[in-house]
Amino acid sequence: MIALFFIPCNKNTLQSFVLLMIKRTTNWFVSCCLIAFIICITSCNKDVFYTKNDAKLNFSTSIVTFDTIFTSVNSITRTLKVFNPYNATIQTNISLVGGDNSYYSINVDGKSGKTFKNVEIAAKDSIFIFIRTNIPPNGANVPMLVSDTLAFFTNGNQQKVELLAFGQDAHFIVPNGTYAGISGNIIAHEGETIYWTNDKPYVIYGYAIIDSTAKLIVEAGTKIYLHKSAGIWAYIGSCLEVNGTKENPVVFQGDRTENWYQKDYAQWDRIWLNESQQNHVFNYAIITNAFIGIQAESLNESYGNKLQISNTIIQKNELYGLFSRGYNIQMENCVLTESKEMCLYVAGGGNQEYYHNTIYNHYSVQRGTPAAYFCNYYELSVNGSIITYYGDLDVQNTNNIFYGSNTNELRTASLDQGICDIKFDNCLIKINDSLYNLLDQRNCLHNINPNFTNYSEFDFSLSQYSPCKRSGIYLPSVNCDILGQARNNPPSIGAYE
Repeated sequence: MIALFFIPCNKNTLQSFVLLMIKRTTNWFVSCCLIAFIICITSCNKDVFYTKNDAKLNFSTSIVTFDTIFTSVNSITRTLKVFNPYNATIQTNISLVGGDNSYYSINVDGKSGKTFKNVEIAAKDSIFIFIRTNIPPNGANVPMLVSDTLAFFTNGNQQKVELLAFGQDAHFIVPNGTYAGISGNIIAHEGETIYWTNDKPYVIYGYAIIDSTAKLIVEAGTKIYLHKSAGIWAYIGSCLEVNGTKENPVVFQGDRTENWYQKDYAQWDRIWLNESQQNHVFNYAIITNAFIGIQAESLNESYGNKLQISNTIIQKNELYGLFSRGYNIQMENCVLTESKEMCLYVAGGGNQEYYHNTIYNHYSVQRGTPAAYFCNYYELSVNGSIITYYGDLDVQNTNNIFYGSNTNELRTASLDQGICDIKFDNCLIKINDSLYNLLDQRNCLHNINPNFTNYSEFDFSLSQYSPCKRSGIYLPSVNCDILGQARNNPPSIGAYE
């Protein structure tokens, strides 16, 4: 038995040696001791796994980026290091979210694939993952931004590392400075008029800024992709004009187009509009998956301009679809839907008109806020103190739908320091009786299902049984619906005839 002390301390080597000794001995007691020794060394060397549900891996980076890949080489490889910070071995499942349709492939422990199960990382150790793009140079029909996500599932927790490669067929706008504390790029300088056309998509990192007295005109069919926390800022005195058409709307969306991201309601930040001598105009736009779709507010003083928004869809936003603070708005034939808080939030003063709009919130997670909220004040924290601001608010609602999954999908509030005049004519409103009786309303429908064609598929056209059919009041200035169909007389309530 003395020979055991001269054998290298390796579990497999020790087991093999002891089994050989058992075969050679005829002493029952010695054999039992040797068997017990095998059990001892096996149990002492058994891997101990970290199984707590707070498990989190560490990564060498949260985003793996590639150079422009379509014009140089067929395949570029990057390396990601994954660390196990615990004093025990950990297991994780690794997969490319894009699956078989991904433009990426990964190599883990010498094996290539899209998905890996039960990958072990020893205590206080790490593994390397090699990531490759697989796109031919100048490939046709290749997206302007090749992106995917490397997902890690560890003890029930999900972590992700973004994969991002720039393509050649897009206009990329990246920050080149800090302006009023915001990282961005001035795309239109003072006095300039800049046109964005639909020749190639626009991909924005940080904020694209329209400077004072400058103007940005976005032509029909233009697609604008915004990265996480990115946005568009029309500064004081500037102008943003979005000229989509029914056939070719202008689209504002996040730069992650995989289905896995469609439930991410904060893929980018917002379109931020300040006061100006000119009106900001949106016609036939689709604004989706932002923290706030449009935020229109006066920073210093109102110049009397309006946000004119028509035939536009604002959907799936984290906080608000349209947020107004002391702004003038004219909105018609628009659909505002699916926000985690409110689809429409009007605070402070302003002269506002809303005609033939469908404001519907059926966000599936419980929320305590209505689809639309009008009030003539707002509160801000200034140096640790809450300051209340108020203004004169004059709002006309005609032929609008305010509906959703909550009992109350419309709320109004006011402070006596400012005028608050909010009217509702020929609208469909979901609200409890006590609040409904406080509204300044005429000829409105109360708590009746609008019977959309298929709201779960975001089709808010009206079924033949809808109570909204022919229940509106005719407005000569809005003689067509969002699809360009002529309005009847009397017309239907909402964005669709």
